[in-house]
Amino acid sequence: MTNPETSSPPIAMPATGAHPLGPLLLQTPVVRKTRTIVICMAILVGCVALLATAATISPEHAGLGSHRQLGLPACSVITLTGYPCPTCGMTTAFAFAVRGKFLSAFDAHPGGLCFALGVVVTGVVALAVLITGKIWSVNWYRIPPARVALGSVLLVLGGWAYKLAIGLATGTLPMGN
Repeated sequence: MTNPETSSPPIAMPATGAHPLGPLLLQTPVVRKTRTIVICMAILVGCVALLATAATISPEHAGLGSHRQLGLPACSVITLTGYPCPTCGMTTAFAFAVRGKFLSAFDAHPGGLCFALGVVVTGVVALAVLITGKIWSVNWYRIPPARVALGSVLLVLGGWAYKLAIGLATGTLPMGN
């Protein structure tokens, strides 16, 4: 027998197929129109600028080194150790992805391909907010930000492991010495 003073009330069950924490994506009308327009425009311009920059780079078929076309120095990890760093190949992956060469982008860095596609999705969502006047947002109760951050780190490290494994299997490592 349960004590009515200490027992918790029954939990309302969601409709069949619904998640108890709500939908994954939420859509709400814009409340602060000017602020939202400025933020979405900044996001859209940033995404377009990033993709346009990637389009101006000729991807290196070796799978890394494309960043040098932006005036950046060679990767110091490769210079010192002969092995690629965890982000080696990201710029090349973006350059291949904007050209629709997704397999080459994956080979350059699987995480870079995922991030490039993420930039496209982010730009499309920002444009959709500007057009529809409704904000699409993630239900952070369903996907905690710490898991997103951890997933991003694991994606970069997984891509690095992939590059190392392929490099060792094909004999292309060490690269820099």
